[in-house]
Amino acid sequence: MMKFPDKFIRGVSSPNFVDSNGRASAEIFHFTDNNRDDGFSEASINWYDDDDALTLLLQQRKDNDNQDYQFKYGAAILERSEADKIMKHPLYCDVFSYERSPLYDNKYHGNLLRKDTELKKQYKNMIASALAMFAQLVPRTTTPAK
Repeated sequence: MMKFPDKFIRGVSSPNFVDSNGRASAEIFHFTDNNRDDGFSEASINWYDDDDALTLLLQQRKDNDNQDYQFKYGAAILERSEADKIMKHPLYCDVFSYERSPLYDNKYHGNLLRKDTELKKQYKNMIASALAMFAQLVPRTTTPAK
């Protein structure tokens, strides 16, 4: 079994991901159907192996010509134990998981996984809300080094 660090990070790319009181909204945990063979949808994360994982995320640029920051509103840090609680719940144990999935330019990369084909919208929202409830937001207060 692969060992995972105690925390993971989700980038905050939209102002809609933070409510007026500075709390993470469930919208931050949007999952994308990438046509995986296992039927899971993905929400990209960085595993918090060390502080460089957060630095790399905050320095990540969009894939466009003007090179805007991908996560211009900061990051959300979560304890892996909160995701583990969802995974251990009898209603979600077969439909929620996570993985490490390094990229050529990001050794910290991973995904939260949700089997959307087997979940009603209300359960998808419950998973996203549970994660958002425990997210610690790290707002972008300064521009990271280039």
